[in-house]
Amino acid sequence: MNRQEILEKNKEKKRHSLDEREQRVYRSSFGFGAVVVGILCLLFSIYRAFQYQPFYEFVTIITAYLCTTFLYQYKNIKKPLYLLAGIGTGLAAVFCAVMFLWVNRS
Repeated sequence: MNRQEILEKNKEKKRHSLDEREQRVYRSSFGFGAVVVGILCLLFSIYRAFQYQPFYEFVTIITAYLCTTFLYQYKNIKKPLYLLAGIGTGLAAVFCAVMFLWVNRS
């Protein structure tokens, strides 16, 4: 393979990949999406609480999201605080999921 072929393959590869700015926007969009999901779950939980109805499903969604976020941060940064937070929110997610299933059993 000559130099020109290598340059052409590299140029073709770059056309289909995101540049640095696009990657940053792509990553931050997940953070904004998570904030919206969190706010909606909070609002729906408050609404259900005022109706004296269980709202475990919304808390399960938020705690499961937080658990995966903390565990991913721990995997990459290795701070024990993230591991503890991941375990705590994971246990909360499991507890709320069990309570949701318990309350809604037929």
